[in-house]
Amino acid sequence: MFPIMSALVLSILMIASHPAQSRAATEFDYSKHSIPVNDIISGGPPKDGIPSLVHPIFVPAGKATFLENSDKVIGITINGEAKAYPVKIMNWHEVVNDTLGGMPIMATW
Repeated sequence: MFPIMSALVLSILMIASHPAQSRAATEFDYSKHSIPVNDIISGGPPKDGIPSLVHPIFVPAGKATFLENSDKVIGITINGEAKAYPVKIMNWHEVVNDTLGGMPIMATW
């Protein structure tokens, strides 16, 4: 069995039906700043530049040949159902949208 990260800050959000946010609600407010706005530059990928995993495919631990015994995973159990999300995959995607224990979830790393 793969070790579970015990000191992991993991955000699991139960996805509920929410009305879509307006574009204005997702924009940054530049009205108060301590440096010139023109000096603010991107520090990473653009918006939506890191694709989330949707409907991930799972294999039994014994058949996960892409993992080593020492690889870390994010382990989640809901309503008696357990899944492990490998950190080496989460490093590339950062967000997974899935269903676990009959509930829609979002796990982020």
